[in-house]
Amino acid sequence: MKPLPIRLSAVLIAMFAATSARAAASEPWPEVPLPPKAHVEWVGDSLRLNGVPMRVMRFASRASRAEIVEYYRAFWSGGYPARPSVTPLGPATVVGQAHGPYYMTVKVRDAANQASEGVITVSRVLGSKVDRSAGDLPLLPGAKVVSVIEANDPGRRSREIVVSSPAPRQSVVQYYQGSLQTAGWSQIQANDTPPSARGRAGSFLVFQRGRDELQLSIVDGARGQGSLMVANRVTKDTGPVAF
Repeated sequence: MKPLPIRLSAVLIAMFAATSARAAASEPWPEVPLPPKAHVEWVGDSLRLNGVPMRVMRFASRASRAEIVEYYRAFWSGGYPARPSVTPLGPATVVGQAHGPYYMTVKVRDAANQASEGVITVSRVLGSKVDRSAGDLPLLPGAKVVSVIEANDPGRRSREIVVSSPAPRQSVVQYYQGSLQTAGWSQIQANDTPPSARGRAGSFLVFQRGRDELQLSIVDGARGQGSLMVANRVTKDTGPVAF
C-alpha cells in the first residue's frame, strides 16, 4: 500500500481530532459517589478553570480522612482499566481517576474530632483548550495572568482573573482608576487596608458599567515586590445558563 500524501494525512488527522473533541464534549458528566457520613454542597456545576470545564462540590464528613481515601480508592478500582492514584499533597490527600474525557478527584484533609473535609472535582480535560486570556481587562506592562475562573449560573455570570504584576500596588490602583473610567466604567467604591500581623496592605475598588460590576482586590506582593490582583467581574440578568 502506498503511503498517504502528506497533505491528505494532515487533513485526516485534523478530522479525527475534531471528531474526538465532539465525542468528548457530548459524553455525559460522570456521577461521582458522595462521601460517607457527609454534608455536601455545590461550589459550582458550570465552572471553567483556565478554559477547562469543571464541576466542584465541597463536603464535611464525620468519617476520617483515611476512611474517605479508602472509600474512593475502593470504588474507583472497579470497572476502570487503571487503578486510581492516591497522592499526598501537603496536609491533604488526593484520590484521582480518569473517566473517558473526564478526570475525577477528591481532595480530603483532617478536620476536628477525627472528621474530615474536602473538595470533589470533575474536569473535562480531553478536548479542552487551556485559556488564560484576560479578555477585555487591560493589563499593565509585565503583568501576567495567573488563573481565570468562570462561573455561569442562572441569571448571573462571573469571571475571576488573578494577575501578578511587577508594579507596586498604588501604581496598579492608579492605572485601573484611569483606564477603566476611560472605558466607561464608574467607580463606586475605593478602600485601602493598612498592613497587619495577618496580612499585607491592600486596596479594594468597585466599578460599575451597565449590568456589569467589577471588583478589584489588590495587595502588596511578597517581600514588598510588585503586587497581586484579583479581578472579579459579575454580569447580572443573563437569563438561563448557556454554558
